[in-house]
Amino acid sequence: MTIGFESRDIELARETPEDKHPAALYLAQLGPGSRRTMTEALQKIARYLSEGRCDMRSLPWSALRIEHTSALRTRLASELAPATANKHLAALRGVLKQVWRLGMISAEDHQRAIDLPAVHGPSPRKSRALSQEELRALVAACERDRSPAGPRDAALFALLFGAGLRRAEVAALDLADFDRRTSTICVRGNGTKPPRRFTANREGLLALEAWLARRGVAPGPLFNPVNKGGRIEIRRLSEQAIYVACHKRATEAGLPPVSPEDLRRSLLASKPRGSAMRKVDPVPPPAQSAVTAPSTIPTAVPST
Repeated sequence: MTIGFESRDIELARETPEDKHPAALYLAQLGPGSRRTMTEALQKIARYLSEGRCDMRSLPWSALRIEHTSALRTRLASELAPATANKHLAALRGVLKQVWRLGMISAEDHQRAIDLPAVHGPSPRKSRALSQEELRALVAACERDRSPAGPRDAALFALLFGAGLRRAEVAALDLADFDRRTSTICVRGNGTKPPRRFTANREGLLALEAWLARRGVAPGPLFNPVNKGGRIEIRRLSEQAIYVACHKRATEAGLPPVSPEDLRRSLLASKPRGSAMRKVDPVPPPAQSAVTAPSTIPTAVPST
């Protein structure tokens, strides 16, 4: 169910100060990693409820009632895995709690709007390790794409597979996290975990440099969206977009669906071969064994 928001309500929501905006207040309570994840969830919820007219900043959250949230739950349950749908519902409840605390909705309407059962259903498919042939096919699909998305996705695969990073970690990287002088990527911790550093070998470095040759060296997110016209957008690539990129390249390569988790699992299953990324210690205590796996970068792929 979509809501016919009045234009003035949308404008009022957009102009609401951060310290009085329910979505902003909810997100401010979260850690950096959770904030990125829930921001994406709220953006999707706002698009669903408004047929694309609003983002989370301009959606009049105080107008939501049980008929709207119940219809939203139905749509989320039909389009997303149960765990993902429930994550979106948690974000919705968090924002509506702030709506109530701000006095923008009555306690009764608030309780009714959040009285939504959890989404249940079969678990999504388990991740799997890709074969060397499948990895080569993914890289070849990136090579065939002459737009900036081709080298971008090859660099993404270098980090998802070569370093075994999670897609949230890749999405959070900034250009400043890549030290081109030492060929090192720094993955920042989430408050309780210390930063981790990975050094790219020649093939991993080539993939990153090929992407930067198209992206440029302006400060900001390391990975950006590329629109259908081939233009690089000046904003951060989302976790969902990384998931979509993996599926797209798998389809182009004639493979079953591939997820970022599959690439990470492939690294763990491939030890101890040569890797596009080698883990290094943040300080020089006793050396740890390197993370090793076959490279997914085009120049490192064995010829067939």
